[in-house]
Amino acid sequence: MKKYFLYIIIIIATFFYSCDKPGPTELVDDETFDLEILGKNLDNEYYSNGYDTSGVTEVVNQYASIISVSGLKITYNNFTTNFSSAQTFLFDRTKPFYSPDNKLLGYQTISPIPGIIRFDNVIARLTDYRIRYKEAGILIDTVLGSKYELYKRHGRIFGDPFTYNYNSQVNFSFNPFFIGSPVSFDIATPPEVTGSVKLISVNDNHKFKAELTWNAGWVNKFYVIIGGVKISNQQVFPLYKVKTKDDGRIVIPKSLIENIPDNRFDKIAITFVRLYDKLVAGNNNDIYVTSQSIHTVIVDRP
Repeated sequence: MKKYFLYIIIIIATFFYSCDKPGPTELVDDETFDLEILGKNLDNEYYSNGYDTSGVTEVVNQYASIISVSGLKITYNNFTTNFSSAQTFLFDRTKPFYSPDNKLLGYQTISPIPGIIRFDNVIARLTDYRIRYKEAGILIDTVLGSKYELYKRHGRIFGDPFTYNYNSQVNFSFNPFFIGSPVSFDIATPPEVTGSVKLISVNDNHKFKAELTWNAGWVNKFYVIIGGVKISNQQVFPLYKVKTKDDGRIVIPKSLIENIPDNRFDKIAITFVRLYDKLVAGNNNDIYVTSQSIHTVIVDRP
């Protein structure tokens, strides 16, 4: 379970990159939904590194400050592990970072800052903000500064004393040492999402569609990430993002499932995301705040 989480927890930190723009609404197997292609190049570590369900993909280039709080669950073989995460990023917009093909991957961060950041009165730690990408076929691990973070795996003694409470709120505060006024506000948290995945054989020819069900919450922002788990390194790789109503059911057609090559991926990863977000006025700029309930279900291919 840990190896999957190491790649999925990055979703909270690093879906701050631009993926392919959403295509038009598509009608597939009598299911209508907005479909966005995330990763076209299966060897591009940039897309894996950016496999984030925090919902901030489209806004990294718009806001210099981002706050993300999340409740996460990962289910595999009927076993579920729970996590809580809180993070703050303060980007220096004058220091962009580009890939070798001139694609904007992110910005250097401003760190450390002269002050203290807290979530629910717990002081956030300063940790490395890392991204990974490939250059000339070589995997590059780059540190773009630092972020402020709290992380807890439930049921473990170690970890930060922070718990993401669903359908509630998390208090964020920043107390500057010298210049500026203190900032404090509450971040609403959505109801917990719990999903399930059922692969259904189509025409008995080893082709499958996926029936996804979850506890409907009727939250305005809800989507599903469809990905695969690489055979080579068990890394989760995103392929599609499906925007749909938070009504409890959707069928992913066989045309999408069969496009996940079985010679590259031995498992399918489905991530359900229920999201709240808003803008909060800061001292010098707007702060993008996102709060999400996330459930990733990993299933073996038949």
